[in-house]
Amino acid sequence: MTSDNTNSPKDNEEKEQSSLSIDEEKKKAKKWIQGSAQTLIKWMPLGSSGTWFANALLKQEWLTAFASFPVMIVTVIWASYTESFLQRLAEVFEERGRQDVDNLMSWQQRVREAFTETIRWQLAGTDDKYLKCQANDCLQYKTEGLNTFKPKLKDVFVPLELSSQFFTDEKGQLRPPILQGFFWQRNLVQQFQSRQGLSIWHFLRLAKGDQLYRSLVIISKGGFGKTTLLRHITYIYTIKNRYKQKPYQAPKLLPVLLYLRKWQSLIANQKDLTLVTLIEKHHLQDLPGGNNLKLPPNWAKNHLDNGKMLIMLDGFDEVKEEWHKKLSQWISQQLKQYPNAYFILTSRPAGYHQYQGENKPKIPLFVKPLNEEQQARFIEKWYLSWETHNSVEPLPYEAQRQASHLIAQIKPIENEINPLSDFAKIPLLLNMIVNLDVNCTAKKLPQRRTDLFRSIVQLQLGNRPLARQVEMPLESVEDRQQVLQKLALFMMQQEQTKIEPDLLLNQLKQYLEPIDNSLSPKTFLKKIEDVSELLIRIDDHYEFAHKNFQEYLASVEIKKEKQEQLLLAKYQETWWKDTILLYVAQLTNPTPFITSLLNLNNYEANQLAYQCFQQTTRQVDPELEDQLQSLSTTVQNARYQKLEELLKNQQFKDADDETYRLMIETVGKEEGQYFDPSDFDTFPCDDLRTLDQLWVKYSNGKFGFSIQKKIYMDELGGTKDYNEKIWNEFCDRVGWKKGGNYVNYSVANRRRMSGHLPRGHLPLFNSLSSVTFYNIFILHLFSRAKTCNL
Repeated sequence: MTSDNTNSPKDNEEKEQSSLSIDEEKKKAKKWIQGSAQTLIKWMPLGSSGTWFANALLKQEWLTAFASFPVMIVTVIWASYTESFLQRLAEVFEERGRQDVDNLMSWQQRVREAFTETIRWQLAGTDDKYLKCQANDCLQYKTEGLNTFKPKLKDVFVPLELSSQFFTDEKGQLRPPILQGFFWQRNLVQQFQSRQGLSIWHFLRLAKGDQLYRSLVIISKGGFGKTTLLRHITYIYTIKNRYKQKPYQAPKLLPVLLYLRKWQSLIANQKDLTLVTLIEKHHLQDLPGGNNLKLPPNWAKNHLDNGKMLIMLDGFDEVKEEWHKKLSQWISQQLKQYPNAYFILTSRPAGYHQYQGENKPKIPLFVKPLNEEQQARFIEKWYLSWETHNSVEPLPYEAQRQASHLIAQIKPIENEINPLSDFAKIPLLLNMIVNLDVNCTAKKLPQRRTDLFRSIVQLQLGNRPLARQVEMPLESVEDRQQVLQKLALFMMQQEQTKIEPDLLLNQLKQYLEPIDNSLSPKTFLKKIEDVSELLIRIDDHYEFAHKNFQEYLASVEIKKEKQEQLLLAKYQETWWKDTILLYVAQLTNPTPFITSLLNLNNYEANQLAYQCFQQTTRQVDPELEDQLQSLSTTVQNARYQKLEELLKNQQFKDADDETYRLMIETVGKEEGQYFDPSDFDTFPCDDLRTLDQLWVKYSNGKFGFSIQKKIYMDELGGTKDYNEKIWNEFCDRVGWKKGGNYVNYSVANRRRMSGHLPRGHLPLFNSLSSVTFYNIFILHLFSRAKTCNL
């Protein structure tokens, strides 16, 4: 029996015929519509003229018929023309329609493929895989200062504090924020007034909403932990969602840590090298496991364009001087090309002065020295990590006991000089101190920086191998050190912090032959690398554990070989500055060398002479005190020569800038940094008196610190304690305020040469930020002026 839903063959046949009939009717209808349309178009011009001609014939109006006949002829011609025209037009648009449909289908196919590709790469987790590769490069703590063991970064890292108060003006010079010229964040002001440092995460948070903070430069002397800070940032970003936690709360970014010393040759010599190429073709391939990572199309470019990538360029100061310009321009180009991306550049101050790119990082930051709390925290973490690493059953109280013993040694001593307190403010030196303390039996740690370096070298080349019962090449520590000294000097002369293995072995062979020509350079290198860690291998090259060790060993070799003239010839080169200072610190009598610098009789030489003199003040034999006192007077006279010249010529604006430079140098800080009140509490009276006397003399008693102190304390009755009423009255009197508002610093600049500035208006040096915050410092400065009897 057939189901009701089943059709018979007859029914199917009828349906097929019916379907064919419908299709035929559709075709006929379509053909009729097309034909009607063509007929209408063909005969449309005939219109009323055709009717006019027919009507004239019927009425036998021959003249009218004759007049309308040409119009009808034109219409017949048009009809014949349009028939062919419309047929061809239909053919053309039929073909065009096929092409458009093909294109539409092709576009849909491409969309489907792109969507599929996106999903595939998303599922592939490219970013996460990259983060793992980058993380493998930042796991261990490397204050690049010779650890007997290598603790994990997360176990010992202590956040560095940064100071940020200065911006770059139209000339690229560091200047303070002007009250009416910049919007100064309220929370920055609060931290500034409370003397608290700012963390790098603070600026990354600000950068999320303000592109001004997306290009930073971190400036500090060697050993202050710039590289470690970048490694810490990288490490935090490689841990999933860690950057969201307190105290970070930073935007989600993909970190790229690029060591400029490693890539400088590539950047300087490969024409049109892009940041994208550097990241994808070189940096990634250099990371552990990075050569196996497959990237989606435009991976780095998309992240850069969308502001999802943090580019960290470490060590501009370690770039060869001949390549400073090329790398400056390259960095400048990347800052311009990727305005949404985040950039952090690091450099020593002297090296950053060589930056020559059109676009500079907008916000300069300075690393603050470690305070006592940070020092204690680092030491406690370090000893706890050490105890955990070396004991089967770690004893936290034993780690705390050892840490407390060292903390007591580095604490400042009231009314006494404790060099270890100064060393402990610098992360590299503090790390060295801890290493020495845990490895040495000596009760007292070294009291000079050069002695600290010497002890570390002795530890790594002698004591440590002995404790581990490792037989080292060459019989004496001195011979091993001598080989490394010669190598360090060679690398300094080449202006390189890294050396290729073949060249290294060739140099070692030359240095070893006079001592032991039977010793293989490879054997020597392996022992030095494995046991001492003074020389370490990184990828396909070798370098000293830190540039400071290269500089120290080179300075020792220069002293040994009496090559002082080499340093005098290099006095203007920033690459050699720290080597020169380390050399002077080793001299029993530095007077001849400093005098040789002064005899060069130029501004740069005078600056360096003063810095060299500072290296000697705490380490001089009492028999040399008279000689050095005489030298001190000579150095100071040369140092203040430029300021005196500016004041003599009534160039008060430039004299104001020079006053700041001299004072910030006196307290051991870098140009662009600001003062802490404590800097004025201990400011040398001789220097303050010299500055004041020059201002008073060449302004005819109108300007100077003593004049300002007299107005504030003697005439207005002010004290070291802040009094708002007296402060405002003082500001009105010296012209820092007008109508209750602070005067814009740039306006004051324009008026300086006019001679109409009020008594006591200057100095108002740039170091004190906007005059909004001047009261934080000026009271300490006035108090010091009173103590120094100005």
